Amino acid sequence: MHPISVVLGKEFKDGRRDRRALISAFLFPVLAPVLVYFLLTTIIELRTSDEATTIPIVGAEYAPELVQWLKERHVVLEDFSGDAIQAVKDQNQELVLVIPKDYQQRQQDFESIPLTLIQDGSRTDAQQSVAKVRDLLRGFNNEVASLRLVARGVSPQLMQVIAVQDEDVASRQERTATALNFIPLYIILSAFVAGMGLAVDTTAGERERKSLEALLLNPVPRHSIVLGKWLAASIFSVLGMLLTLLLCLIAMLQVPLDAIGLDFSITWQQVILMSLGMAPLALLATSLQMLLGMFAKSFKDAQSYIGLLNFVPILPMLYTMFNPVATQDWMYALPIFGQYLLLVSVLGAETVPLVAYFFSASTSLLISVVIALMTARFMEREGILAS
Repeated sequence: MHPISVVLGKEFKDGRRDRRALISAFLFPVLAPVLVYFLLTTIIELRTSDEATTIPIVGAEYAPELVQWLKERHVVLEDFSGDAIQAVKDQNQELVLVIPKDYQQRQQDFESIPLTLIQDGSRTDAQQSVAKVRDLLRGFNNEVASLRLVARGVSPQLMQVIAVQDEDVASRQERTATALNFIPLYIILSAFVAGMGLAVDTTAGERERKSLEALLLNPVPRHSIVLGKWLAASIFSVLGMLLTLLLCLIAMLQVPLDAIGLDFSITWQQVILMSLGMAPLALLATSLQMLLGMFAKSFKDAQSYIGLLNFVPILPMLYTMFNPVATQDWMYALPIFGQYLLLVSVLGAETVPLVAYFFSASTSLLISVVIALMTARFMEREGILAS
């Protein structure tokens, strides 16, 4: 048998037998799609909820026309008494609307009426309710302002110099890809998580246990040992990434995205091409982890190094978030960034050329092989065991 296949079989069998490591390796690939499903379901329920808006109000008796206008729009008004500011600070209320006592006098004098909307800007769960109330008050303001102009014989249209009409050229699925840009991050991150345990254990772990020295005493080329270990860790990484990819796609197909104006569809041909284009990224991830593992003195030391490496998959999403780019074919050749663009393009139902899948796969595969051979060169050094 070839030394690479012997090392590969041994490391894969050890990794498969270690149930605790196996569970930790595939915990993220399984939980990430579950998180995606429940997150999307929660967002859809919040946006499609028919629950009436409730507004705690102080001084409702001062503005009967405003109260009636809100009730006609199915708003539930609750009289509030006490310290409104403290109630919002204590999170007993999401917001409180305060109407001044001189509301009627200002209304008769055609003056601006200051309404106070007390809310906590740090509460993300209350922002949707605050936005609804602001929209309602803005609608009431526009209606009253129009009536004031009509009372003076002025057409309200004179105040509307321009009327902006939005024409969105993006398709529903392209908007879906923009709204769900965190899903490619989960898929790419799974490639760095699934094979990490085995990649670290076969390098820093064996150095710490002093078993690497006994392995290197065998008359076997160093690159055969490294390639066998690398391929074993890569199998776990590829399986974890593909599992995350498939489960995320299944979760998106099960969620009623059309309820919030989004759409998602994909073909088996696209899934296969995406899998082929993404698989070499797993090999790149494990090669980097093994290279860092060779410099670590212990398993714990290697985990601290590789923990920083796991921030790398986040960079493409942050870059495109603050600096959107027009995707060009050569960009698919950039490791990690190219895979991220590939996933976003497919999720957005864009026409992806076949060369994009080739670039995404070939460059990552080439770089991962180079890094694996660098690790083999480092292993040839005698000081690698004593350091």
